[in-house]
Amino acid sequence: MTDADEAMTEQPERTAEFVELQSPEQIAELVCAVALQHVERGETVAIHARDDALAGELDGALWTFRQNSFVPHVRLTEAEDPLLEPVLIFTGEPGDLQADVLVMTPEGDVPDWFAGFAQVYDFAPVYDEDLKQAARQRYAACKDAGYRMRFRKG
Repeated sequence: MTDADEAMTEQPERTAEFVELQSPEQIAELVCAVALQHVERGETVAIHARDDALAGELDGALWTFRQNSFVPHVRLTEAEDPLLEPVLIFTGEPGDLQADVLVMTPEGDVPDWFAGFAQVYDFAPVYDEDLKQAARQRYAACKDAGYRMRFRKG
C-alpha cells in the first residue's frame, strides 16, 4: 500500500453542501428534507439550530412536514442516554455528540466544532445581503478545513 492509499483509508471524504435559501420560510422544510434523506439511509443527523425558537420550529416541523411521515428526533435538552433517535436538535455547543451528518441553520460565523463531522449542510440565504456574506465566510471556512464543497439551489 502506498502512502497515498494509506492517507485515503485513514480519512474519509468530508463534504459540505450549501443550499440556496430564497426566503426564511424555507428553512424548516429544507432542514426536514435533508434529515429525512439521511435517516432513510440509516444515518444519524445533528441539527444545530441558531436559537431556541428555531429549535422549537424544527421540532414541530419534523412531526408534520410531509403527510404520513414522521422523522424520529429529539431535542438535546430532552434526550435520554442512550440516545435512540436518529435526529438530534441542539443549540449552542454539541459537546461529545456523534452523528454522521451536521445540518447548520443560517447564522454568523462557522463554529469551531463543525469540523468534527464528515458531512455538513449549511444554507446560503440569498434574500439578505448580510446573511449571504456570512454564508460565504462559512463556505470559505469549510473549504479551508478540507471539505469537498457543493452548492445547490433549494
